[in-house]
Amino acid sequence: MGWNIVSGPHVGHWVMSRTDGAYNADRSAAIGLERDGELVAGTVYEMWNGKSVVCHITWDQITPAYLAAVYDYPYNVANVDKIIGPISSNHTRALKLVTKMGFSEEARIKNAAPDGDIVFMTQTPERCRYLEPRYGQKITGTAANT
Repeated sequence: MGWNIVSGPHVGHWVMSRTDGAYNADRSAAIGLERDGELVAGTVYEMWNGKSVVCHITWDQITPAYLAAVYDYPYNVANVDKIIGPISSNHTRALKLVTKMGFSEEARIKNAAPDGDIVFMTQTPERCRYLEPRYGQKITGTAANT
């Protein structure tokens, strides 16, 4: 069976169950990664407004092809200028990881999360290394075709 990039409501529900959110299939899109038929990663995109999109992501395992698809969708299919990732300030591991992925802190709302602040991390296409040819070669088409 191996690795497969998938999409659909089941991915969205899986992601949001792990990030304490609610998934609305009519207003969101989701891309997931399955290994041997089981979800091991997922990304939900919501609140697209033509310029930006809010992204929620969780994973146990990832592949370069999955990262290429995760960034291909917002930047090349939805044509946004910015990805917004709200993260709890107490989730230091996630903050460190998305910083390595090219995100930077743009705003913070004090005491807005159950365990601290909500930090709004953002990324633009210019700061996304996963759009580089070495990652893009890992997928054969846009993420919309998955």
